[in-house]
Amino acid sequence: MDHQRDGFDVSIHQTLFATYDNPMIVVDSADFDGTNDYMTRGAGLTGAVDSKSGIFAAWARMDGGDGAVRSIISATTVGGLFFIVDRTPLNKFLVQGMNAAGTIILSLPTVNSYVASATWRGILSSWNLATGAGHLYISDASDLGTTILTDDTVDYTYTDWFIGANTAAGLEKMNGALAEVYFAPGQYLDFSLVANRRKFISASGKPVHLGSTGALPTGTAPLVYQHLDDAEAVANFATNRGTGGNFTITGTLDTGSTSPSD
Repeated sequence: MDHQRDGFDVSIHQTLFATYDNPMIVVDSADFDGTNDYMTRGAGLTGAVDSKSGIFAAWARMDGGDGAVRSIISATTVGGLFFIVDRTPLNKFLVQGMNAAGTIILSLPTVNSYVASATWRGILSSWNLATGAGHLYISDASDLGTTILTDDTVDYTYTDWFIGANTAAGLEKMNGALAEVYFAPGQYLDFSLVANRRKFISASGKPVHLGSTGALPTGTAPLVYQHLDDAEAVANFATNRGTGGNFTITGTLDTGSTSPSD
């Protein structure tokens, strides 16, 4: 998109419009080829603290890899400890986390399966293990299967994090496109409330403006917010607009052929 029109910076106007007049914003996406492409933090998330709550949001278009694990965001260790958001071999989206002892205390799977298609899916999940609350919405509809919500503390202080794969070796690579990846350990919104879902997804099913650092939904910036403006260089998807530190791209990301704003 040409951001200059009649001497006016359309991108600035778009941001102001999204913030004050209309929540929707035009974003771009990053395409992960399922073979070579993923991103690594190379360290823990700056400021991460183990806690009982969290929020995850992203837009995902699955282009392939049905019947195999495809990772969106994860932290894993050689000893088998993990926090993951992925699509399982049953093609179900899953949010799952452990305590420091390696026990799964958080598990939020979908009931439905989501195979490769041109459709963008808006993923919204939140949890508060202190109260037994857990939510998972796909494209603004609740889709929550059998849960584990143990009143314990999720381990978020891993030494490395990954987007589009689940280890530094690049296993279980994402085959598809991602946009607006948001992760806020220690924060919580009740997504059963429509008003809270509208902080991430419009009534017409499109992305909304989260603020330059992703702070608009809760008032506090998340640790992870990977965002691309329309027509922005796709390599900038590795730049974390949140507070947890930037990622490094392995392989070469391409700009997605579509975006959830389309």
